[in-house]
Amino acid sequence: MRSKRLQTDCLKQFMVAGGWMLFLSMMIGGASFAKDPSVVPADKNAEGWIALFNGTDTSGWEMFGDATEWTVKEGILENVGTGGGWLGTVATFGDFDLIVEWQVSKGGNSGIFFRAGTEDVPWVDGFESQIDEDDTHNPTGSIYNHLAAKKVPSPDEQWNTTEIHAEGPSIVVKVNGQEVVNGQDESFTHGRIGLQMHDNNSTVRFRKVWIRPLGLKSLYNGKDFTGWKVRIPKDRKVEIKVEDGAIRIQGGPGYVESQEDYGDFHARFRIKTLPKDNSSSNSGIFIRGPRFPGDDYVGWPEGLEAQVFNQNGDFITGGWYHFMKASGVYAQDEEWFWMDINAVENRYQSWVNGMPAATWVDPENRFIKGIIGLQAHDPKSVIFYSGAELVELAPHKKLN
Repeated sequence: MRSKRLQTDCLKQFMVAGGWMLFLSMMIGGASFAKDPSVVPADKNAEGWIALFNGTDTSGWEMFGDATEWTVKEGILENVGTGGGWLGTVATFGDFDLIVEWQVSKGGNSGIFFRAGTEDVPWVDGFESQIDEDDTHNPTGSIYNHLAAKKVPSPDEQWNTTEIHAEGPSIVVKVNGQEVVNGQDESFTHGRIGLQMHDNNSTVRFRKVWIRPLGLKSLYNGKDFTGWKVRIPKDRKVEIKVEDGAIRIQGGPGYVESQEDYGDFHARFRIKTLPKDNSSSNSGIFIRGPRFPGDDYVGWPEGLEAQVFNQNGDFITGGWYHFMKASGVYAQDEEWFWMDINAVENRYQSWVNGMPAATWVDPENRFIKGIIGLQAHDPKSVIFYSGAELVELAPHKKLN
């Protein structure tokens, strides 16, 4: 949680929205919640994979271009001939591995955009990995008008898989397990992932859209507080120490603050909470907050908080505190879990155990650059952070 002012504002939001029952349940406490399932298996999430499509709706995506009608049914994202538009992620990515499972109707045309901008057509202001069995100049897998692919079978009306590895100027594409592109192109370094609806005659379907951001560097050495500073008010009983390779936080208020400031980035944290009484331990990851001078401070950093709270109350783990509640409880107490955070310009997205948790676009663009803080929330909370990794990103732009 944040300051008393923000807590009051949040409470007002609950009351206006008719959230009395939720509020009362938060005050009373309740049984521990079982976590909701993730579409990404635990072992794949541990390798860094997260889902861009949650199998339920288009959370985390924005619609661009012509008016199009995307529907989700039985875990499949579909568009039936509604013009030339596309879905683009709210999040921005630079270097990554991407896996997309797709299907098009007979004679259908689609594409997978990456490092794309939103001001122009994405196959011009970004890269497109083509989906078109009948295109002789840019067969399926080609980086459209940039790198032609070796043609391999990708039958219409069947499920196919495209894998893209983008690292610096290097781009490698596989279609159904066969390498079709291995080349260099430095036109774009950062941007959105996109799914294309090409024309009125094509039906397109997607069911698996996973990404693994690359280039993350560790912020925590597993031994001590090198690169971090412990912030504990003088009149509070808070214990923050390294135990069995993890930062153990007990009590609050207080937090552990990064010595570096970060603006646009993708970050990843490994976390465990222990139960407290009848509700979960409470913590959060602050981003882009100001740094209090010296050793004195009077409240939480006034940045944005990704909540850590494994119950179906408050904003839930992965929720953007005071702004956007998480869509589900994807972690539970006494189990290690992963939280990913993507922040570029005024756009924010979080994932918990690989599952999209909360997406928020700040209309006021109020958080620009600042610390990363690991929160010690209250006297009863016990939290462990055993991993913290980050790669800095940048807004999309065309390089040449």
